[in-house]
Amino acid sequence: MTEDAKTALQGIDTNGDDRVRTFVWVSILLTLPLLLLGTLITTFRVGMVDPLWPTEPWYLIIDPSRPDTTPLWKEDRPGYLIEHIHRVFGYLVGFAILAQTVVIGLKSRAMGVWIIGVAGVIVGTVLAMGSIDRKLAISDPLGAVQPGILRAGIGVILAGIGAIAVALVLEFREKGARRFLMAVGALVFLGVITQGLLGGLRVYLNAIGGTQLASIHGAVGQIVFALLAGLLTILALGKSSPPALETSKARRSVIIWAHGLLALCLLQLAWAVWLRHFHHPLAQRLHLFFGCLIPAFIIGVHLKGLQYRSIFRWFGPGSGILFLLVLVQVLLGIEAWLGKFGTNKPLIEAATTFGQAAIRSTHAMVGAFILGGALVLSIRASWIPKLPVGSASNPQVGG
Repeated sequence: MTEDAKTALQGIDTNGDDRVRTFVWVSILLTLPLLLLGTLITTFRVGMVDPLWPTEPWYLIIDPSRPDTTPLWKEDRPGYLIEHIHRVFGYLVGFAILAQTVVIGLKSRAMGVWIIGVAGVIVGTVLAMGSIDRKLAISDPLGAVQPGILRAGIGVILAGIGAIAVALVLEFREKGARRFLMAVGALVFLGVITQGLLGGLRVYLNAIGGTQLASIHGAVGQIVFALLAGLLTILALGKSSPPALETSKARRSVIIWAHGLLALCLLQLAWAVWLRHFHHPLAQRLHLFFGCLIPAFIIGVHLKGLQYRSIFRWFGPGSGILFLLVLVQVLLGIEAWLGKFGTNKPLIEAATTFGQAAIRSTHAMVGAFILGGALVLSIRASWIPKLPVGSASNPQVGG
């Protein structure tokens, strides 16, 4: 292994990072039901069942600001329950990722700047959420947004992002391994903040751009989940050293296939969101076409593992699992497409049966797993070093 590779791995898997790993796992486990509920909201088209936001986490139990609110135990509207349970999990995921972000920066050389940046983003988010006049929202949703407070909140958020960027620059100048952890952690943190604001503000801006904001909201959620999987991958890199490839051409070939798979999955997410929210004919065609390309790239990554046998254990099993997931995804996609577009009846956007909802939502969830798996393979491929010139350790090629 080269010295650069050793330096990159140094310090990633320390005792202190066990705490980070715990927080990441908590965030992932909370994000899964959040994603599932989000897919159900889109499947049943119940994103606008309540025009009020932000709502307190205990809103379903009792809301003092609305005496006529039906308590949870008396609520008989499934869509209303799905939407508000989704909001509760949004709070839980937000707090979990906030704690995770703080812990990631505790060992940084720029810890103070990092904490200031995180605090700035949180304060700005609270201001942005506080810019909504909920009483006015009942009669005038668009007029309920107070532009001055909203601009102030966005300004503080941008200042916080600037401080986080400074902390990352300082960490990258030191070339420590934590810089990778902090960079992905920052993306997760900013992604979940963006996700929350998009999900809330689209309630008030629905008349202007609700569908567009809802589609971005859904895509960002899947990207945040994938980035959390990427964090776990980075934390595990120090446990087992990646094998080396003899030539830069071999290493470059593996990286191209892995990065190409990730790029295809991101594009497929774009087509999926376009199709799910807008039902455009071009989106249908692109989604089907990329649904054929992605399995081909997964097979390519797997064959690279077989060609360079020493790296097979590094990501060969992962590519095999991804291929099985894609097969399930294709079957679900066929059923979802036939149920939505192949009935010879006018398009009904919302699912009308439990079976339709289960297929569409499971299809979306498996897509999130595939995107996360593609990012994991891409990170692991990037960590494969090239053997130093003259090294006697040659991987077996061929077979």
